[in-house]
Amino acid sequence: MARLEHVVVIHDSIEARGGATGLARLSAIQYRKLGLDVTYLTGAEDDSSLSQFGIETIGLGQSRVLEQSRLSALRSGLHNSEAAKLVSDWVSRNDTPSTAYHLHNWAHILSPSIFGALRPVAARTVVSCHDFFNACPNGGLLHYPSGTPCELKPMSGACWISQCDRRSSLHKYWRMARHLNLNRVADFRTSDMTFVCLHDGMKSVMQDAGFNPPHLTSIANPATAYLDIPVEAAENRTFLFIGRLSREKGADIVAEAAMEAGVPLTMIGEGPLGSELAERFPAITFAGFCSREQIGEHVRTARALVVPGRWREPYGLVVAEAALSGLPVLISRPSTLAAKVEELQIGAVFDPHLKSGLAQRLQVWAGDDETVRRMSRNAAPRANQICTSPEGWAEQFIELMEAKLQTSVTDPE
Repeated sequence: MARLEHVVVIHDSIEARGGATGLARLSAIQYRKLGLDVTYLTGAEDDSSLSQFGIETIGLGQSRVLEQSRLSALRSGLHNSEAAKLVSDWVSRNDTPSTAYHLHNWAHILSPSIFGALRPVAARTVVSCHDFFNACPNGGLLHYPSGTPCELKPMSGACWISQCDRRSSLHKYWRMARHLNLNRVADFRTSDMTFVCLHDGMKSVMQDAGFNPPHLTSIANPATAYLDIPVEAAENRTFLFIGRLSREKGADIVAEAAMEAGVPLTMIGEGPLGSELAERFPAITFAGFCSREQIGEHVRTARALVVPGRWREPYGLVVAEAALSGLPVLISRPSTLAAKVEELQIGAVFDPHLKSGLAQRLQVWAGDDETVRRMSRNAAPRANQICTSPEGWAEQFIELMEAKLQTSVTDPE
C-alpha cells in the first residue's frame, strides 16, 4: 500500500509577502518539516529561498500576466504551454505512486493549462482555492465598478453582458474566454482532484456560485497570533485597518467612517488608494507596509480591527491573527467569516454599503469599554474555531493526500 513520501507544491510565484504565496511556501516548509520530500514548481523565477529547508525549487522565470505585454498576456494567460510543459516533464520523469500534488494559485502565471498537465495524476492532486477564480471569471464574485457582490451565475448570459471587470470590457471578455478554457481543461464536474476551500463559509459561497466538483471540502487556514500575550483592547483607543488600500478591501470606507466618527485610525498596507486617502485624511496614521513584528506593535495599542471589504473575502487571515491576539473585529457583512465572527462573539458585523453605518458602530465601540473588553477576552480562546495552527493545517492536508493515494491505488481504473 503506497504511503505518501513526496509532495509537489505548484504555485504561480515564490517570493512572498503573505497571502496565497505565503501559504504555498508554508505548505512546502511544513511538509518538509514533517519528513516528506518536497519539490516546489513555480511560474516565477526560482529565488532559492526554500533551499535552506531542503526543498527543491524549479521556476520558469516568467512575470505575472498583468506585467507582460498585451500580446504575451493574451496568449500565456489563456494557455501557458511552458508552464504545462514544466509540470508534465516533472511528472513523466519523477512521478511515483507515493507522490502527491498540491496546486495553489494558477491565475497569475500558470494559466488553466496546469490542469491539463496534472490530469494523469489528478487522483493524487489537491487544489487550494485561495480565491474564487475556479468559479468566477473575475475571481472575486464582485461587480468591481459598483463595489457590490455579484449574484449572477458565472458564465450565464447575464454574466457575459455584465461589465463587472475592474479594468475594461475587453479585459472582461478575455477573462470569460479564459474561463471557457478553464472549464474545458479542468472539467471540474468530473475531476478526480480534491478542491479545498479556506473554511466552510467560503465553501458555501462557491457552491452557491455553481462550483460543485465531486470532491470539495474545506480546511481552515493556518494563523498565528501577532502577540505572545493577548492585548486588553478596552484599554486602547486606536482602531486598526490591515490590508491592501483598495476599493474592494473597503479602505475608503473605513477612512471616511473614522473621520465621521472622530476616532483615531491607523491603516497598515499599500495600494492604489494610498496617496488619495493620505491627502484627504491627514489625521489618519498611514503606516505603509509593515513587518509582522511592526504589525504586532500596532495591535498592542489597538482597540479593534476593522475589516470593511465590499466583497465576499474568501477568508481574511488578519481576522484570525488579530483575534488570536485578543483584538475584537468589526467586519463587513459580505465577508465569508462574518457569520462566524458574530456567532463566536469576538466582534460585530456591519453593512459596508450603508452610509454612516460603520461610523455609528465606531462611535459606539469607542465609548463602550464593557463590550470591547468582553469581545477582547473572547477572541483569543475562541479564534481557533476559525483557523488552525500551521502544523495542524499541514497535517490535515497530508491526511487528505494519503487518503487520495489509497483511493488511487485501489481504483480499478
